[in-house]
Amino acid sequence: KDSLAPKAQHYLGVCYMQLQPPQYSQAAGAFGDVVKNHPKFEMLQDSLLNLGWCQYSLAQAGQQDLFATAAATFDTLAKQYPQGKYLDQALFYYGEARYAAGNREEAIKGYQAVVSNETLAKSPLRCDALYALGVTQEEMKDYASASKVYDVFLKDCADSKLVDEVRMRKAETVLQAGQLEEAAKMFASVAAIEGFPLADHAIFRQAFCASKLDKFAEAADLYAAIPTKYKESGYVAEATMSAARAYYRAENYADAAKWFQATLAAKGEDAPEAAHWIARILIRDGKPAEAAKVAGDAVAGAEGSAWLVNLKLDNADALYEIPDQKAASVAAYLKLANEHADHELAPQALYNAAFTELELKNFDSALPHVTTFLQKYPEHRLTPDVKYVGAEANLQLGKHAEAEKLYADLVASYPEHPQREQFTVRLGLSQYLQKAYDKTVATLTPQLAKLTTPDQVAEAQFLIGASQFYLDKPVEAVAALNASLSANAKWRQADETLLLLSRSLRKQNKLDEAIATVKKLIAEFPESGTLDQAHFRYGEYAYAADDFATAAAEYEKVAANWPESLFTPYAVYGKGWSQLKQADYAAAAESLTKVITGSPQHPLVPEARFARSMCLRQTGKFDEAIADADAYLATKPDVQQQSHALYERGMAYVGLKNYTEAVKTFESLLAANPDYAGGDKVLYELGWAHKELEQAEPAVANFTKLAEKYPQSPLAAEAHFHIGEDLYGKMQYVAAGKEYEIARQQATLGELNEKATYKLGWAQFQAEEFAESLKSFTDQVAKHPEGPLAKDGLFMKAESLFKLNQYADALAAFTAAQKLIAGDETTQPEIRQLLALHAGQSASQTKQYDQALKFLTPFPQQFPQSNYLAEAHYEIGWAQQNLNQTEPAFASYELAATKSRGEVGARARFMMGELKFAQKAYQEAIAEFQRCMFGYGAEQAPTEVKNWQAKSGYEAGRCADVRIKDAAAADRAGLISDATRYYEYVAQKHPEHELAKEAQKRLAELAKLK
Repeated sequence: KDSLAPKAQHYLGVCYMQLQPPQYSQAAGAFGDVVKNHPKFEMLQDSLLNLGWCQYSLAQAGQQDLFATAAATFDTLAKQYPQGKYLDQALFYYGEARYAAGNREEAIKGYQAVVSNETLAKSPLRCDALYALGVTQEEMKDYASASKVYDVFLKDCADSKLVDEVRMRKAETVLQAGQLEEAAKMFASVAAIEGFPLADHAIFRQAFCASKLDKFAEAADLYAAIPTKYKESGYVAEATMSAARAYYRAENYADAAKWFQATLAAKGEDAPEAAHWIARILIRDGKPAEAAKVAGDAVAGAEGSAWLVNLKLDNADALYEIPDQKAASVAAYLKLANEHADHELAPQALYNAAFTELELKNFDSALPHVTTFLQKYPEHRLTPDVKYVGAEANLQLGKHAEAEKLYADLVASYPEHPQREQFTVRLGLSQYLQKAYDKTVATLTPQLAKLTTPDQVAEAQFLIGASQFYLDKPVEAVAALNASLSANAKWRQADETLLLLSRSLRKQNKLDEAIATVKKLIAEFPESGTLDQAHFRYGEYAYAADDFATAAAEYEKVAANWPESLFTPYAVYGKGWSQLKQADYAAAAESLTKVITGSPQHPLVPEARFARSMCLRQTGKFDEAIADADAYLATKPDVQQQSHALYERGMAYVGLKNYTEAVKTFESLLAANPDYAGGDKVLYELGWAHKELEQAEPAVANFTKLAEKYPQSPLAAEAHFHIGEDLYGKMQYVAAGKEYEIARQQATLGELNEKATYKLGWAQFQAEEFAESLKSFTDQVAKHPEGPLAKDGLFMKAESLFKLNQYADALAAFTAAQKLIAGDETTQPEIRQLLALHAGQSASQTKQYDQALKFLTPFPQQFPQSNYLAEAHYEIGWAQQNLNQTEPAFASYELAATKSRGEVGARARFMMGELKFAQKAYQEAIAEFQRCMFGYGAEQAPTEVKNWQAKSGYEAGRCADVRIKDAAAADRAGLISDATRYYEYVAQKHPEHELAKEAQKRLAELAKLK
């Protein structure tokens, strides 16, 4: 009860506090007694403050329940002495005690009371309260409030040792407000402070800002600076891993691997993740074997780690990347999916297993995995991708309908899927492969505008174009295929597109464009898998363009470079036909033999035999040709092909000159196929075969049928010619001329036209239609001046003129013909003889006797055995006579009279008498006349001879008659008698002759003289 007792108790507590170490428990007891027992004690504020401090200190030392007690004590102090000298401490430590007890909301109230109390503005604890308030708000994620508090601190507490830390904390609030650039600058600023103890933290948070700003390279370098500069920092492990992650995201895989490796070596909790990323980097760098080892080794120590399944997936992915370990990767994927069925990566592993089987072309194996996935994870993000694998597997297995269903589902169910375009195009492909061409076009055409990638557009247009091609719509096909190449001229199937484009152009018979297109394919895609077909098609197009040399060369390329190609037998066959078309029959037969012997079961073999039959026939191997034709016929081809083969067999028999068998073969052909497209050729060969058998009637019958049934045939002209020949041989010249005329008109050029025109002229000539024959022969030599019948035609032109008595023109024509024929031993002797004779006669008729002798004088020596020799002698004599060469003329007439016992001889004998008459050698003249009168068959002489006999008798009478007037009386009676006898001869023996009347008149006059 002593008045000093409270003070003693108070100072006792102070003493306990001053001891080393302080005795806070005893001190708290002393101060507690004062507070409890002496509520009016003048130093009660001090006792309460010390009591609170002792309680707070004991709580810090381990008696944490005392934080609440201390807070209550400080609260009591503040409330009892709101204006007391210890108010700032009471409020501040109230906050500290509450903070230490984990009651941050109450702690904030204490700190806030200090900061907001204007009376405490000068308190030494105000800055500490601001700091504590900001930190507590920051910890409660009230960054906006904390930021404002830090601003006040930095303004009002510039001299505080906490300024640098508060600047750092201010940066954190700016960061939390999303102002990353500003925060990064603030962190950098404080980190740069020399000796700043939290520099590592500042750098760490600066790196975080850079990372959030996607400045991964910068972030990585900042993180890497911490373990480099601050080896004792608590952030070393985390910064090392963060640096690795940032380098990875910056795609600086080399540095990322280095820092991940550092984490892995540290064997901390991040080691499994580090191993995961190292494995991914190694896989990316093409080192899957190393990746598999890293992941495999890490799996063993990753039990319980969140990265265990990732590592197993890494190991499977690494195996996938090793060519000979893909199958092993499937097992690894499936093991993961089974052992960790509930893990988020299990669906990925199962998908990878299915996809890998697809890649390995184990399509049957892929499908069960697809089914399992769709049953387990029907709504997974990978579900459409798994369905795609299923669709592709079905597609590759030829289960096109099943593939179509899956693709249709993908298109309909996943309209926003990034691969929707591919799904759409593959849907079209599945329909195309089912030959549902209309459906393919209908599916893809409306989607073209929605396709965004050039490759997808190219493939879609290709499928549309290919479908149109097989729908026999080449115009539409060309448009689509060109659109495909316009979308991407080098897309995956650009070579196939060019190939099909060329075929579509070929369908339109645009051969030049088709050839240019397939040549472009060959030039631009030298490694294309379609080159065998490309060269084959080039050969086809060249063949169609009649460029058989190029066709043969292209076909040979196929056979030489791709002997196992499906197109090779066709190419060898095509080469054979190309050689055949170039008339290289031996080479063609060799090529076709390769088809027959090299691919004996190939469906082309019968056709190859047929083609070889043609070649063998052309090379004169007729028996072999017949054997091939018979072998082909044994396969029972359709009637058209049978007809072709029978035609070839018939031609082979013609080659063997076995016309009887040829006739049988050709007739059997027409019996089986009366409307055979080559019927004109068959009738033609039948006609000739019968001709060779000297069966004129059936020969003409076949030529006639040919002409009537096939009037437009190129053989019709020759048929008419042969009909004309038959009629000509029967001397039916007018009818023959009509056939020759048709032949001439139809065969407008060439040898047949020349022959037909020539024979037309002859028919007209024989019919004595000389004006018409002149036209024909003139036309012939004009059109065929170098033809084989040109000389004969020119001669007959002259003959026609000669017959028309157009001697001047005839002479010109004979002269022209003579220039061509002179010395030509190939010209028929008779023509040469007639040319010389008639040329001489024409010259004589135009009184060009010297010219006549030039033609005629060589005749006896050139043609001593000629039937025209006597007439030539006569014409020589006539020319000589007209040139007053009497004696030579007499000699020539003598030769003529001697050589001929017919009209020419009688005429020559008559002319000999005339020459003597002119010389008044009357008796010699009469002697010549008498030789004519009583020679040359006398009374049995033909009419043309009797003409000259009558003339000779009349002239013999005149030889006597002209002398009567001046004769002596003794001689006169004899002369009258002689004259009377000769005139009587004419009148009695030749009463129809034109001189018979003249002879009668002279007889009447002579009778008066008797």
